Amino acid sequence: MGLLIGIIRKRFLVLQKSNAAWKLQLITSAIAAAQNSANNLLQVRTTSDYKAESLIAKKLQERQYKLNSLETKLKQQKQTLELQIQEYNAEIKSCDDMISNGISEMFSYKAA
Repeated sequence: MGLLIGIIRKRFLVLQKSNAAWKLQLITSAIAAAQNSANNLLQVRTTSDYKAESLIAKKLQERQYKLNSLETKLKQQKQTLELQIQEYNAEIKSCDDMISNGISEMFSYKAA
């Protein structure tokens, strides 16, 4: 019975790990896009002729702040997903052990 449960559980965990890895890839690309946008805004702000008190300069600064806060949130989500993937790996290893134990019990010959 442990063999069947181990196989089903492992399949489920591999699927969950795959989904988490996909989300991690999306978040990584979103972080890169946010960093690129923040860098572009910084270049516009430093190379522009806007006065520090002007409305455009304030809007650029506000957008840069929002991009930086978005980047921070995405990094936190990335760390959470990386931790989840580590947990999935540990659970998958446990399922592998359960499966190998089930196979060895199934094929072991016990003296009666």
